[in-house]
Amino acid sequence: MRGLLCVLISIATPSCVFSSADSGDDEPLGGSRTVEGTVVDFESGQPISGAASIATSGLVPEPTVTTQGAAFTIKGVPENSAFQILASAPAHRPTFSTAVIVETDDVREAQAAVVSDAFVTTLATGFGVTPTAGRGILLARVVNDRGEPKAGVAANNFVLAGASPPKFLSDTKAPLPNATATSASGWVVFFEVAPGVASLGLAANATVTLAMPVSSISAGAVTLAEIQATDGVAVLPKNVSFANQIVPIFRRLSEGGRGCSACHSGGGIGKDLGGLMLDSGTNQVYKELTEEDPLRVQIAAPEKSQILTYPSREDPPDRHPNVTFTGPLDPDYLKILVWIKEGAKNN
Repeated sequence: MRGLLCVLISIATPSCVFSSADSGDDEPLGGSRTVEGTVVDFESGQPISGAASIATSGLVPEPTVTTQGAAFTIKGVPENSAFQILASAPAHRPTFSTAVIVETDDVREAQAAVVSDAFVTTLATGFGVTPTAGRGILLARVVNDRGEPKAGVAANNFVLAGASPPKFLSDTKAPLPNATATSASGWVVFFEVAPGVASLGLAANATVTLAMPVSSISAGAVTLAEIQATDGVAVLPKNVSFANQIVPIFRRLSEGGRGCSACHSGGGIGKDLGGLMLDSGTNQVYKELTEEDPLRVQIAAPEKSQILTYPSREDPPDRHPNVTFTGPLDPDYLKILVWIKEGAKNN
């Protein structure tokens, strides 16, 4: 997953300004892109009939959205962003899409699925549950590293705070009330999910590592997500080098980084509004992160460091314009986290 261009802007300051669709890597946010696609029915995969309504979640401010029937166009999405589409259609529940990843090209033929009221009723009846109006439903597909549905992932591997235990669907997306693991379809359902944002926790006796993007949840809505499953327990990096592993994360896209320095440069918005420059030498970047503001890197509470929280999805959201780290298992998130836990050394 690629990343975000404007990192660590102060929460008290205005958001960054998006640049034009034709802008390049050297502009404040590295350029913006267009996402085009269609709203489709979750079960059939066919375009919905009637007019769709589209919004986005995870981008500040809201980009320009236009719709025509089932078709939609979203303009002004910053390069290297991860966000969700919230789609609504007649006879369907408002539905948050799986994470949309925008790198440095426009996205064509995107699909935003909506889950029908009838399908929700089928699930509720099949599992013998009565969804609460003030809660949401998470419907996720577990896949392997090739994006293929993964069967046999046991219920004890799933930890989702504020939700009912996981329930599983058949290869035809029918309820399997007695199942204790994913079927060949990979689909898992959580009812009674608390509004806000949801992310999977780590089970105490997990046999599979489950990585799901932090996803929006709303009362009465359905959220779709994809969970990548890797056999075994996640292995954290060790002896993380600031010079060789952390600084490269901030470099421009053309240098293999996630583009942060395109915003946080001498003439960038991130420097003016956030007081942070990331385009200088290693020693200066280290000083900016560890000495200029004690909240940027917090050795006593690594997960609260702004270098991690600002580029991540939060509820309520900060004023960061978009999301870099889709979840706590993002490889670059883990590198920075471990570097802080190891003492945030200039090594």
